[in-house]
Amino acid sequence: MCGIAGIYRLDGSPVDPNCLLEASTLMRHRGPDGDGFLLLNTATGDHSLRNGHDTAPIIQHPLVTEPAPLTPDLALVHRRLAIIDLSPGGHEPLTVAGEQLWLTFNGEIYNYLELRDELKAQGVVFHSESDAEVLLQAYDQWGVNCLERFVGMFAFAIWDQKRGRLFCARDRFGIKPFYYVNNPRLFAFGSEMKVLRPLDPDAYAPDMNQLFWFLHYGGVFNPPYTFFEGIRELPGGHYLLVENGVVREPVKWWDIDLERARATYNYNDPEGEFLRLMRESVKLRLRSDVPVGTCLSGGLDSSTIVALATEQLHGGRMNSFSSVYPVRGFDEGRYVEIVANQFKTIGHKTTPSSENWLSLMNRITWHQDIPTVATGVYTQNFVMQLAHGNVTVLLDGQGADELFAGYLSAVMFHLGALRRRDPRRWVGEQAAFMAEAYPRFFSHFNAREMAYRLYQYATIGRQPVHVLKTEYQGAAHERAQQKMQRTLKGADDLNQHLYQQAVRDSIPALLHYEDRNSMAYSIEARVPFLDHRLAEFALGVPGDLIACARTPQLQSGDLFDGHRRTVAVACREQHCRADSTKELNSHAHFDHPILLSESCAAAYRHVHRKAGSGAAQSWAQGRRAGDSANQCYMGAHQARGAGFYTHSHGRRE
Repeated sequence: MCGIAGIYRLDGSPVDPNCLLEASTLMRHRGPDGDGFLLLNTATGDHSLRNGHDTAPIIQHPLVTEPAPLTPDLALVHRRLAIIDLSPGGHEPLTVAGEQLWLTFNGEIYNYLELRDELKAQGVVFHSESDAEVLLQAYDQWGVNCLERFVGMFAFAIWDQKRGRLFCARDRFGIKPFYYVNNPRLFAFGSEMKVLRPLDPDAYAPDMNQLFWFLHYGGVFNPPYTFFEGIRELPGGHYLLVENGVVREPVKWWDIDLERARATYNYNDPEGEFLRLMRESVKLRLRSDVPVGTCLSGGLDSSTIVALATEQLHGGRMNSFSSVYPVRGFDEGRYVEIVANQFKTIGHKTTPSSENWLSLMNRITWHQDIPTVATGVYTQNFVMQLAHGNVTVLLDGQGADELFAGYLSAVMFHLGALRRRDPRRWVGEQAAFMAEAYPRFFSHFNAREMAYRLYQYATIGRQPVHVLKTEYQGAAHERAQQKMQRTLKGADDLNQHLYQQAVRDSIPALLHYEDRNSMAYSIEARVPFLDHRLAEFALGVPGDLIACARTPQLQSGDLFDGHRRTVAVACREQHCRADSTKELNSHAHFDHPILLSESCAAAYRHVHRKAGSGAAQSWAQGRRAGDSANQCYMGAHQARGAGFYTHSHGRRE
């Protein structure tokens, strides 16, 4: 992972090297291991590689601010966080094809070894061990279609001298950021919005309509719009071309395709298919030449990652990083301990406090570039700070709740859709939900708090309170109407909801928060649940199976068991065994024997032994003292819109 930037002077004016150096300095946190610059004249192809103040001494180029023997109208900037191929061979901007192709790249191509072998078989000669060279050689071989072959997270720009074009692309879910400025004078891009300021200060005028939309609706992600009038965001799964000085419209190169998914994945054995895909995803995301660790909350998403990562280490131990709050009803420390002990992680814990809160929030806001609607970003900052100096790569569970209906809002959406589709069945499931909601999720609230939470769920989908003046409400509504429309062809009601959470309403904002928080401490965050193959499979599972699992394929009798199955799969593979399932089944109130009952019983017995019968019963019922990782900043919940903002890595419940 790194930081990238660039500028293409469409008016033919020369690029100012001092602006490049300033842009690079603004994102030094993204790549403290080195910096590099390319100055290029697009008409002739003449170019000059340049160093910055952090370039390794072995790389001998002039400083970027020294006079150049050409008039550059295009420049590429790169900040390096060395992850794969730590040698100077991984230095960027990188070139191949007789210096006709130039690359600046942020992210990882996880399947670079397989692609490297494929390209070698076609006669391609490599000069480094980096995944960046694999990316550039893949483009040289397959053109824009190379994107379809990548498994990874990435944002990059390639200057193609032969075709006279700048090719910019972003990964499928937008895990890695890409912002740009487009006006008659120039096209500029960068990994963070602040990086664009020295390249085009005029672009930094505030977009008041976006601000009104945020204040009225509480959203932060609405590409291509940002909070600045002149800055646009390239959505995930899109690429953009600048050809012969003309900036083309962004092109969608990927989306979930259920027809393709149902022809590709084994839905007759969803447990086995999930485990196969998840194991492969974790395996690829452990590829690194620097230490890798994982977030651990005691929740089922991070616990699944810990289990499968430990399996791949063949006796090695994983560093785990946790944030815990010793507050009654919100303390997940005991669950962290259970998983850490089970898989023998090297555990690290932190307890965020309010000390220096204001100054820290100033720092966090500077890194984030945008306002936030929840305080989870504060908690996550402490986790990344804890990991800094111990590991350079960190696995995290983002995406699990969105893809597997782990949020209460998904349950409420399912019940609402069921009411319209099958009222008789809805009566039974609604009654079961209400009977179990209090002991599972609300027992730590007083009556007033409980009533407020229920009101929030009862008003899902209604218009927000009008806090703006009438003339500003209209601007907010107009911007809301411009929000990117996404529908999943062939999806049922619940999967349509989960899809929108994954590509528009939840995951993009959370990925933004995580990228900025992790990069603030020069840490690369990887998200195994957002492997595109796993996501395609998950959204192809019928919604009724996800929510209620009434069929033999997924035998589980309650609305909240979906996540527990995933970690049970992982636990079973790690040889968690038990002699009996009766105790677990009686506590969980299941209608019939559950999937993976043997391994679930083992996990239950382990919790019972370590944390007591009350904790075990809560675990068995799916209540994880807040139901997510590192959550509940200062023990408080902030409810808004369709769900809880429970302050766990910025995730919305």
